[in-house]
Amino acid sequence: MGTFDELYKRVIKNALNGEKTVAEGYEEPKMIHCLENPDEYPLVIRVKPCMNCSEHDRGKCVESCEWGALSFDNEKGLVIDNEKCVGCQTCIDACKLDALTTKKDIIPVINDLKDYDGPVYALVAPAFSGQFGENVTAGKLRSALKKLGFTGMIEVAAFADILTLKEALEFDERINDENDFQLTSCCCPMWIAMIKKQFNQLLPNVPGSVSPMIAGGRTVKTLHPDAKTVFIGPCLAKKAEIKEPDLVGAIDHVLTYQELKDLFSATNIVLEELEEDNQVHSSKSGIKYARSGGVSEAIKMTLEKINPDRKIELKSKVADGVPACRAMITAILNGERDANFYEGMGCVGGCVGGPKAIINREDGKKNVERYADKAPFDTPADNPYVIELIKRLGFETTEDFLKNSTLFDRKL
Repeated sequence: MGTFDELYKRVIKNALNGEKTVAEGYEEPKMIHCLENPDEYPLVIRVKPCMNCSEHDRGKCVESCEWGALSFDNEKGLVIDNEKCVGCQTCIDACKLDALTTKKDIIPVINDLKDYDGPVYALVAPAFSGQFGENVTAGKLRSALKKLGFTGMIEVAAFADILTLKEALEFDERINDENDFQLTSCCCPMWIAMIKKQFNQLLPNVPGSVSPMIAGGRTVKTLHPDAKTVFIGPCLAKKAEIKEPDLVGAIDHVLTYQELKDLFSATNIVLEELEEDNQVHSSKSGIKYARSGGVSEAIKMTLEKINPDRKIELKSKVADGVPACRAMITAILNGERDANFYEGMGCVGGCVGGPKAIINREDGKKNVERYADKAPFDTPADNPYVIELIKRLGFETTEDFLKNSTLFDRKL
């Protein structure tokens, strides 16, 4: 009787060889089906019965969920409300029986890399630094992705740059007295889900911007209509974000860093040995979106550059982790405001603390800072890649694009 992880590895190997996996023993057809057809399944999947918890451990998974998405039935065991689940993974970490796992999108990606006739682009989240080894640079990662069959790799931090400009201009326009305030970050689906589902009275204070992931996907598909897009990052919640009605179509698949590592292992690609394929996409500001506080810093720096004589300065407050985010929002609603720009990130440490990061968040933060310090541009306003991208989209200036394009807008 094999485990789900053993089955997962075999399905990957078979998919790479163009073979179908046959169910044997424990390996129920349903488990193979969920690996080959992940779009038909929720973020969290139960892979074996969970009725054998000790009385001491029973309910730990339910208690761990900050979203009220779990309940325990004496006959069925754990019940997951997929409408409430946002993909934080705390229930999986709390499960003592390893009965829960996350949906995995690796097989459809393999199939597209093997069979799709058009271009397939990898859009990589800025927390990637150090995730695949200390000596694996952006250039080596790009070479590895091309070796897998991707047409190219784009750093999503470049679209964080554009959204930084967008939010800085919106702050400059909307925050005109001491009573005005703005909430961000558009990059974190858990933070946005919390506001939409639990504190929707604050939605007027949230700029209607898509996340850098969605911005990247929409841009690629505008410039290359036949392209497929694969986002790669440390966040499970991104798999749910791409299914939101007003965002569908920008990103075709989401892989986590762990899934990409599994794919490298299955293909025996040794990243450290690959050549450098360097292309500079982003500024220091965009790269720092990967850690808590980075969005606030980026927008503050950009605002000072575009309007240095502004009378009302950006005063930020940052929360990371669901409890801290909830406490910050509660304080706002109670009138306890000491800032005009509030940044929330669902994971402690920000994206570097995501549930599917490979390294710990402190090392992740250090690596991001180190990579950001090497960037040749401080802010998006200095980034020639962003300026050229805006021109390729048909706009002469960044300001013209942000005021007259709806490409990066969404309905909250």
